Amino acid sequence: MEQIKNFFIRHFDTFENIGWTIVKIILLFVVIRFAVVLLNKLIRHFLHSQGKIDERRQNALAKLLSNMIRFIAYFILILTILPMFGINIAALLAGAGVVGIAIGFGAQNLLKDFFNGFFILLEDQYGVDDHVVINGEWGQVRDVSLRLTVLQNWTGEMKYIPNGQITQVINYSQENSIADVMIEVGYNTDTDLAIDIIHRVALRVAAEDENVVGEIGMMGVNSLNPSSYTIRLYVECLPYTHWGVIRQIKHEAQKEFVKNGIDLPIQKVSYMPEKEENI
Repeated sequence: MEQIKNFFIRHFDTFENIGWTIVKIILLFVVIRFAVVLLNKLIRHFLHSQGKIDERRQNALAKLLSNMIRFIAYFILILTILPMFGINIAALLAGAGVVGIAIGFGAQNLLKDFFNGFFILLEDQYGVDDHVVINGEWGQVRDVSLRLTVLQNWTGEMKYIPNGQITQVINYSQENSIADVMIEVGYNTDTDLAIDIIHRVALRVAAEDENVVGEIGMMGVNSLNPSSYTIRLYVECLPYTHWGVIRQIKHEAQKEFVKNGIDLPIQKVSYMPEKEENI
């Protein structure tokens, strides 16, 4: 017991220094963490106060700036902590410069990701919650950073696409979309009657659905098929709501067809048995 006591007495200064170092690190971490949270709130408040920036782009810019602030803050924290353990920052940075030249050749793809991600956000190609097709991959944007774009498809799968690999983007969320409705009708149905029913159904859906923002454009008979003809119409909708409008118009049209005895297209197959040859 006396040996343990003497050990602590001899190394009291060492333990005191370690304790103060730990306290300083904890305080620095708390201060940095508080500063990051405060700056993120100020950024979101500033972006929200800018009426010219829509919510979609606000989220994307806030995410980008938040990541940058977090990176810079924790980098400063590390540079502040290292001298507490006797590490020479100047020598470390000088050595890092030499190492940086060596690994720079292997970081070209990473730099390409960063530059492409920067221009994606700067040009507002897409933002968080947008419905997009990127390089043929459909999904909803869940996250955008300088390096990665994260998509979630309709089955819930998450796809991580490096920004440097993005060559083509189709965005369904920036502008109003067009509901292109095509309905097939059997040849036994009068064309004018079918067009009138479909037009009335479309007008009713447009009046009830707040996603419809344009007038109904009735194009009439669009094509003649083997067992039916196709009636086509279009209507302008809010961004990425056209699929629901198309389904609703077809659903209501089907009910009206049944109610009015409209001939539905049924593909018919005729079988002609071969005649037996007399031997």
